[in-house]
Formats: sequence, structure tokens, C-alpha cells
Amino acid sequence: MKKLLIILVMLFSVSILSAQETQMTHKEKKASKKAELIEKTKSLVEAGAWQFDATRMLPSSGRARTLTTSYSVVVKDSLVDSYLPYFGRAYSAEYGSSESPMSFKGEISDIKVEESKKGGWMVTFKTTNKNDRLDLTFFISETGSVNLTVNSTNRQAISYYGDLSEIDMKK
Repeated sequence: MKKLLIILVMLFSVSILSAQETQMTHKEKKASKKAELIEKTKSLVEAGAWQFDATRMLPSSGRARTLTTSYSVVVKDSLVDSYLPYFGRAYSAEYGSSESPMSFKGEISDIKVEESKKGGWMVTFKTTNKNDRLDLTFFISETGSVNLTVNSTNRQAISYYGDLSEIDMKK
């Protein structure tokens, strides 16, 4: 009977140790994945060629909206290709236009890339669409989460949330 009890205690101990090893391995995997995300984000920002995939938008007035369609901003070679929706007040707008003022292609000027003290980057630049000057500010976390704020001369400001990724070549 004592031998059986000793064997059961030993088996229980072994199973606990193996479970702890599995948890440590899971933690290590999670840390490794985070390190890969940080390195990927850093390389995209440093290369100056990346894509912002928007998942939510927050107009200055109104409620936040989850975006169900694929919206993005591509930054590459001093050019920006924006395809985003817009909700908000226009102070001046083109008569009869049904296009989003955030859907355009333009040249980038005054680009600045600054590292944040808490990790991540702030990328700012100016561009123009048909008849509006836009200031875009991307707050990029070290793991690739992004908050984009767009200030316009003719419209209310708007913010978008999403993730940084490699440029989708399908476009």
C-alpha cells in the first residue's frame, strides 16, 4: 500500500512539473512573438514603406464606428495612397461630390519620424487631396497598433485606429 501511495505521489509531482514547464514554454512563446512583432514594426517604420489597416474610426462629433470594409493608408516613396471613410462637418466642400475626402493619392511633405519615450513612433506629414491640406499624425506602438489623427483645413478632425502591416501588393 505504501509503495502505491509513493508511486501516486511521484506521478502527481511529475505531472505538476511538466505542467509548469508547459506554462513557461507558453510564456516564452508569447515573449518571442512579441519580440518578432516589435522587430517587424521597427523595420517597417525605418524603411518608410508600410500600410495602415483601419478597423475603427472616431469622428470629432458623433460615435465611434467599427469598420467592416477594408480601409487603408499606404505610405511609400514620399507618396500616400489613402482609402478611408469620413464622417464629420465640412466647412468647405466640393459641390455635388459623393467621394470621401479621405480617398486620395498625394505627395508627402514635411515628414517627421520620432521615437516615443515609451516605445513606438510618431510619424507626421502633410499632404493635399483635391482642394484640402491635410496633416496626418500616426502614433505607432512598438507592437504595430496605430492611432491615426487627420486634421484638415476644410473639415473637422477625425481619428482612426488599426494596425501596421506590410504593403498589400494586390492594390
